[in-house]
Amino acid sequence: MIKVILFFLLTFALIAENQASDPPIVEDNGTIHVPAHKLPESSYLSAETRAILKAQRNIKHKQTCPPNVGADKAEMPKIRQCRAKAFYETPVYKNMRARHSVSIKSKVIDGVYIEEFIPDRGIATKNQHRVLINLHSGAYMHGSRTSSQMESIPIASVGKIKVISIDYRMGPEYIYPAASEDVATVYRALLKHYKPENIGIYGSSGGGMLVAQSMAWFQNEGLPQPAAIGLFFSGAPTALDNENYKWTTSETGYMTEALLGVDWESLFGAPHSYFKGIKRGSRLDSPGSYDEIMAKFPPTLLINGGARDFSLSMVVVTHAQLVRLGIEANLHIWEGMRHCFNTNPDLQESQESYDVIVKFFDSHLGKKL
Repeated sequence: MIKVILFFLLTFALIAENQASDPPIVEDNGTIHVPAHKLPESSYLSAETRAILKAQRNIKHKQTCPPNVGADKAEMPKIRQCRAKAFYETPVYKNMRARHSVSIKSKVIDGVYIEEFIPDRGIATKNQHRVLINLHSGAYMHGSRTSSQMESIPIASVGKIKVISIDYRMGPEYIYPAASEDVATVYRALLKHYKPENIGIYGSSGGGMLVAQSMAWFQNEGLPQPAAIGLFFSGAPTALDNENYKWTTSETGYMTEALLGVDWESLFGAPHSYFKGIKRGSRLDSPGSYDEIMAKFPPTLLINGGARDFSLSMVVVTHAQLVRLGIEANLHIWEGMRHCFNTNPDLQESQESYDVIVKFFDSHLGKKL
């Protein structure tokens, strides 16, 4: 017995010695110096998902259009048109169109360009007087008529419902609050044809932030809240200081800087073209900083791609805040996925997210507010 005990004590000592040979350094302020290590894919991913992600990584994108950064504002319409044309030739876009058959019509509502998505199978009877609004991703700089379609097509198709995507004004041509103004303009126009309890609004990434900002804007303008909203791969912006939002220096913000080789503060801070010269922290740009604004949010669906998604911290903080304030908030996280993963319709996880989104809005639209 004594020999057994000594064996285990020696084993534990060796383990402790090995662990202590190069332990992470932790500073007094909590900063951890993490040793370099590999980060394999999650063991929860299916073989099918791994194969799809591998194929996606192997796709080589050729940049045939000029970049936004440093471009003359007058050239931006041509640049955006070039990017859209190139995007429509990509395999992932063609695959989305093949999987989900919808018609797309371009319109202008009170001076704001929108795209209207109607499922070819027709709008369901229960959705004849309902509509969803999509605010596209793209960090307030990209995504119009490209990501906007990838986020609208599957929801219109699976949900058998009309989806309207707003091509809101972005940087570098425009600055805050141009996008919020455009969303309010379209929303006001839709209120002439739809009851607020029959309208849902959702957005991904920067578009999700804009959804939250729009809720604050509607409150400020005395507009009725929609029946429900979706903050996908994003949460309500909360100000860190006059130049930054807290998510840029959050747990997953810091961790994904190492994974992606980026500096979020330099990308989304003071130099950001849409927020240039704007002080962060107002009730309209940073609604997450104000409980009294968040307490008036409608039921909210939050979606995220897990620890590799830089927006995870913002999403879970927003979810916790809404729950604390007594607002219905549903959180769905797909392990091992990336930011805005559901723009790839091949993934089983994407198909699951479409069902979650459709069911959430179906359960809330039509209820008296």
